[in-house]
Amino acid sequence: MREMVLNHASLASPEQHTAVVWLKDVTVGMTMLVRDKIVERSLRMRQSLQETLCLSNWSLGDALQEMRKDGSRDEYLFFSRLASKVPLLSEIDRDIADRFRGCEAKILPTEDGEPLVLCAITAGIAVGFPSVSIWDCDQLTIHFIEMLPDGSIGEASEMIDNLTRPAHAQPICRRHRAELRHHFTSFGSLWNDKELAFPNLVFGPDVERHLERLNTGDLQVVVKCLVSLDESASEWRVTGGAMPPWKCKVTPESQSVMDNPRLREERRFRSHRGMRELFEWHARFGSGGRIHLRFDPSSREVEIGYIGPHLRL
Repeated sequence: MREMVLNHASLASPEQHTAVVWLKDVTVGMTMLVRDKIVERSLRMRQSLQETLCLSNWSLGDALQEMRKDGSRDEYLFFSRLASKVPLLSEIDRDIADRFRGCEAKILPTEDGEPLVLCAITAGIAVGFPSVSIWDCDQLTIHFIEMLPDGSIGEASEMIDNLTRPAHAQPICRRHRAELRHHFTSFGSLWNDKELAFPNLVFGPDVERHLERLNTGDLQVVVKCLVSLDESASEWRVTGGAMPPWKCKVTPESQSVMDNPRLREERRFRSHRGMRELFEWHARFGSGGRIHLRFDPSSREVEIGYIGPHLRL
């Protein structure tokens, strides 16, 4: 799982109140990344909270205490309970540490550039304050030099995710899910990462067995269909209504199928709650493939119960 890394160079604040507001905002965004399982519940820092200054003689630790006094209890507790990793390379893999020591930021001073270079080589997410325009965005381009295996020096640049406001969390999550979906290599990897890749869907336990029977050649069309269903479920939670605003063709079974007891029972699968439920509605993938699902208007939950060949008619 990815890590959040404190961009201490962004923390310079005009006065204490603004620093507290910014700290609350970035904490809300960090909470969203943890909730969506994009990052670990930890923050990697070059130095401790009390050593990291927002103003002269006033630290990030002081800002955290002021946030508590201002009544932002949930944000204070979340930030306080983060597992801090100090100094920057604390508990990091040796290979990453060795590579990092051969890198140096091109534009920022070495100390200020180190957290961002670490993000560039580890897919970390920089977190900080929107103190100037370059930090007030959800992505940054980091330019650095790196010692290559043959001893030569090469120049590199990487786009990294950057969080300084709550609004930055959503595009970071979208990019993360898109990247994850793009790199599925098997239905096994899809099943293992389904909660990250399709956070707005739930899956019944029978689906794992169904996926094992599919041809890998169908992987991308299944992923494409699940993406559409996930987007439909996400929008439904906002717009409401009797059913999701489907982004792909989703239809119920015919009345003749539902009137046939045997065929109707073949549309029952185990729900994630443990009960056998009827998954009457279905989407299509590939040549004759079906994704059977059910949805609950009261909870606006969309559950997948079956992925596989067309069931008998």
